[in-house]
Amino acid sequence: MTSLFVQSMHDRILWLLEDNDGKMERALLRRRIGWKYVILDPILKELEKEGRIKVTLGQKGSMISLKK
Repeated sequence: MTSLFVQSMHDRILWLLEDNDGKMERALLRRRIGWKYVILDPILKELEKEGRIKVTLGQKGSMISLKK
């Protein structure tokens, strides 16, 4: 993947989180964005490593939230 394509994938995830009050369950994020976990999870890990999102475990699964 080119860096521009990856950046737009990052932006799409961040925009969707921002549009949903800054947090969303991982499964719902996957359904809304329309990607399989194989594509989504590495991007989430990268965004978490960059300090842009926080991933926490809940009873229903992982919760993804924007770091402010």
